[in-house]
Amino acid sequence: MENFNQPAPQFGEGGLFKHLEVNEQGKLYLDEASKWAKFLGIIGFIFLFFMLIGGFGVMMAGSAAFRNSGIPFSGAFIGLLYIAFAALYFFPAFYLYKFGTIARRALQNESLTELNEGLRYLKSFFKFAGILTIVVIAFYIIAVLSVGMGAMTSRF
Repeated sequence: MENFNQPAPQFGEGGLFKHLEVNEQGKLYLDEASKWAKFLGIIGFIFLFFMLIGGFGVMMAGSAAFRNSGIPFSGAFIGLLYIAFAALYFFPAFYLYKFGTIARRALQNESLTELNEGLRYLKSFFKFAGILTIVVIAFYIIAVLSVGMGAMTSRF
């Protein structure tokens, strides 16, 4: 039987990672990951720019087009949605870019402080992605339940 009363592992002085070192293979993996993270961050900023341009374009020119199409939303609303998604998309792109640049610099300078800072941005990226995933799953569950309830209460 397992002992659930064991103390939590202590990080830092004398704890779980007391003798953790990054060997050459680990440094190569971190270097390659930092390059890809920086690339994905830059691509994210480029897509973010296009999302903003598209959002403002739909806000300005889309109102007349949406009015004639029968869509119940105005162009301004759709444009604001684009801009809101762009604002949401900023954070993962920023976190990846910062991890990529700082981790690469840390490996070049062999700086543990910079590596920790870079890993902090990587942690923030995964935390943001995880929370966003939970929100999207919750939204889908609510949408499916709403559609199901609507279908059950509607009459043919």
